[in-house]
Amino acid sequence: MRAICALVCLTSLVTAAQHQHTFQRPQQHLESCKWRPPAPRLACAIDETEEQQPVSEAQAPNEETDPQPWPSRWEGPHGCAGRYCLFANKGFARGRGIVAITTTQNVERLKRIEKEEYPPDEKPQPDSPPPYVVAEVEGKGLGLLANKTLHRGDTIMKKTPAMLVHRAFFESVAVAPQSQDALLDSAVALLPPPLRKEFLAQMGGSPSAILATNSFQMDIGSGSGDGHHYGNFPEVSRLNHDCRPNAAFHIGADLAHTTMAARDVDPRTELAISYIDPLLPRAARQQRIRHAWDFACGCALCSSSHKAADKSDARLREIARIEAALADFTDESVTARVLGRLVQLYADERLDASVAGAYTLVALNYNMLGDARSAQRYARLAHEALLVEKGPGHGDLAEMAELARSPRAHFTWRARVRR
Repeated sequence: MRAICALVCLTSLVTAAQHQHTFQRPQQHLESCKWRPPAPRLACAIDETEEQQPVSEAQAPNEETDPQPWPSRWEGPHGCAGRYCLFANKGFARGRGIVAITTTQNVERLKRIEKEEYPPDEKPQPDSPPPYVVAEVEGKGLGLLANKTLHRGDTIMKKTPAMLVHRAFFESVAVAPQSQDALLDSAVALLPPPLRKEFLAQMGGSPSAILATNSFQMDIGSGSGDGHHYGNFPEVSRLNHDCRPNAAFHIGADLAHTTMAARDVDPRTELAISYIDPLLPRAARQQRIRHAWDFACGCALCSSSHKAADKSDARLREIARIEAALADFTDESVTARVLGRLVQLYADERLDASVAGAYTLVALNYNMLGDARSAQRYARLAHEALLVEKGPGHGDLAEMAELARSPRAHFTWRARVRR
């Protein structure tokens, strides 16, 4: 998908609004799930002029003699293709391990992230039994089923990537396809044996096909675009798609992919995320799924009757119209009734995993109408939803906490009433 961020940080939005008296519409509906890498040679995002270097063979670890657990130590490069080289750390994230095809600058960033997020003197916590089992799901192959009752906000899993691959490694014309394949094969061989087994068990077959089907876009924090990578999390790949999922995810500064329950889930219920923007109409969702992952979505919403689908699409159009009005300080059609209607539309559409942006807009607009109690209520709901959908490091959390704490001191107080 296009990005792991789904909201424009309200801190910058608020600053702009103070000067312009108009909101830019928060981008809460950007695609925020798996992103299939483009086919090699079809796009060129970086002008590569470096001479291609030969790819060296990586030696597979000896499963019987390699120490357990492995110490954290970055090794490499184990071969390069253009400016993208293979590095490995079998002890990354307290022994989980990782391989990365990236630049030397990004490896230094990974080292800093590990030092900050996984200090060596901090003892790892024992893993708790997962709240799911891997099982056959009719019509889908393997999937994850809850093995106990889950409540909204419960953590389902938290995993660091097994493999990171620089986005431009796939897109650059300076990296020949055979060099890509050779370096990817070497990368798999350098994974710790348990993680290698998990990686190869994913759908796809070859390493490049596995990455194409099961990757998430990540930014490791360069701020310049050079930090954009594809991250593969083998355990996460077992989560199937649903246009109205019961789970949401975010990827944090620690590189960990965290999946959380977006609503209460009963035991033996399949756990699912959305691979695409859930606010697209049915035809667009189905086309996107077919094009990117080559399957027909059979979720309850896509399998519903034409009449039910038309009603759903009508609700989605109404959501877009209302949110456009809420994002504009000057729109005089915004009333408390309109705000209540938006909340109801999200509930009717079962958009539990994509509601943070709507709650944020509703909270701000209740405050602009001078309804402090409702503003506080929805600011708290937005804060809770942001933790589920975006994680504890998201910038909008502080803004919603401030609004919940002191609505009358917020710059939006009675902004629509004063006009």
